[in-house]
Amino acid sequence: MKIKIAASILALSVAAGAHAGVKDKKAIRAADAAITAAAANTQAACGNKTLAVTVNWDQFKTMFSSNAAELKKRNEKLVWVLSHAGQRTVASLESMAKICNDDPDYKEEIANVSVIYVDSQPKYNDYRSAFSLAEIKDGSTAITIKSGHSMTRSASDFTARIKALY
Repeated sequence: MKIKIAASILALSVAAGAHAGVKDKKAIRAADAAITAAAANTQAACGNKTLAVTVNWDQFKTMFSSNAAELKKRNEKLVWVLSHAGQRTVASLESMAKICNDDPDYKEEIANVSVIYVDSQPKYNDYRSAFSLAEIKDGSTAITIKSGHSMTRSASDFTARIKALY
């Protein structure tokens, strides 16, 4: 009888883990789709020749694992962290598009961006996203976003930090 109960518990644990994995994958796919659409809008608004966005989803999973105690206290789930990271990335792209539409001087500079890398802040209580700019060998620029956590996700949240890059 104990073996049957243990086997049932193991099966339920595996099923729950698989279910969470599917939810996480769906959150990443939905975020990637929204990011792709926002990147196309930003590219159109800013005139970038190319604009690729790469999100290091594994780094978000690592952050989640290494901050498990804090996240458990807040009753956070990985699917939410992944979804919110996507929303913050979209908001950053929307902010860039708005800046380009509003100011031709910034537009000229943002048009040089060819790639945006998105990583996680290492600690969950690092709520503020950080932006940095680097030149690439081909003469274009890259923006790295260290995505913060547990904050609002609107374009206006990022405008001043993006402008500060220039």
